[in-house]
Amino acid sequence: MEEDKISRTQLMALMWAGILAPVAELLPALLLPGAGRGAWLAAALAAPVVLAAGWVMGSLAGREGLARGVRALLGRWLGGAVLLIYIVWGLLLLSLRLRLCAQRLFASGERDGAWWVFLLAAAAAVLWMGRGQLAAFARTGQLFLAALLATAGVVLLLSLFQGRPERLLPLWWEDARPVIQASLSAAGVMGWGLFLPFLMGSVRDQGENKNWHWLFWGLGGTLLLAVSQAVILANLGAGLAGRLENPFFALAKSVGVEGAFQRVEGVVTALWTFADLVMGGILVFALRAVTAELISPKRLGWVPWVAVLLSATGAVLLFPTLGAGEEWNRRLVPMGNLILGLVLPAALLLIKKLIQSKERYGTSCGDNLK
Repeated sequence: MEEDKISRTQLMALMWAGILAPVAELLPALLLPGAGRGAWLAAALAAPVVLAAGWVMGSLAGREGLARGVRALLGRWLGGAVLLIYIVWGLLLLSLRLRLCAQRLFASGERDGAWWVFLLAAAAAVLWMGRGQLAAFARTGQLFLAALLATAGVVLLLSLFQGRPERLLPLWWEDARPVIQASLSAAGVMGWGLFLPFLMGSVRDQGENKNWHWLFWGLGGTLLLAVSQAVILANLGAGLAGRLENPFFALAKSVGVEGAFQRVEGVVTALWTFADLVMGGILVFALRAVTAELISPKRLGWVPWVAVLLSATGAVLLFPTLGAGEEWNRRLVPMGNLILGLVLPAALLLIKKLIQSKERYGTSCGDNLK
């Protein structure tokens, strides 16, 4: 339906609004054990990997979306098996996102209730958005991104002049290898956006000259992310930031304006729920798009209900404690995102190019014989 189409700008806004949730939880602490004070540079060096993954998945997705591209390339059964892998991974990511969102809200309050109450609230909000239209969700995501960037900007700006540059520099040549290795982990964190190409079939302003759009959003967003990591490290230092669970939220505790507000961490934590909800909505809409290639369109109305119910159940059973969720979030999820967001799509794109080359070669030979 034309009224349920979104623009490329809205697609990119959804991506970065959703990615801000895992970024705030994991960076720079995830990168510090390997990269040390160069963790901020590792975030910048992740840009080529992020751009490459976007180009590869976008090439596979075309104008119809990644699910349609995979099915067209591999056929009904093999393509369906690959899409089933993405469905399972999407449900796992949604379970983890609901769990971490509920835990953060619970930790920011007075701890009078139970964390599963926040889990039910988050699941209900994601379900409400996932049952609506993609266009309405995209407009909401744009507003959420504006609020998140404004909040992050205030925190980082108030912290800017408290930082110490010696906590970032100097970086020597021998530091290059661990920094480059850590950049893969940073790319894996940003790989939470790997399900956006499944929504390409709902993007209205597609064309051959739109590559600059992805370059602008991908490179610009990654560089801004690197700047934010530099501010965090300059304020907290590599040692303290590495020991903290959420360095960004810890930084928010130290900022304030005399006579206006002294503690903003509660506001920041509450607003960061927007990022969790956007990522949850992305996953639900992507699962709808993938499932549309596997089942009858008449049954798609049940997809959000089933996805959220399975994910909420998984949040309780798979991650009964915060430690379990954090372990998955730190170690397994970035690696899985790289495999499903870059390695597997690159292999599929190579197969596609080989098939196209073989078809051209066969046509050429046939013409010569004539």
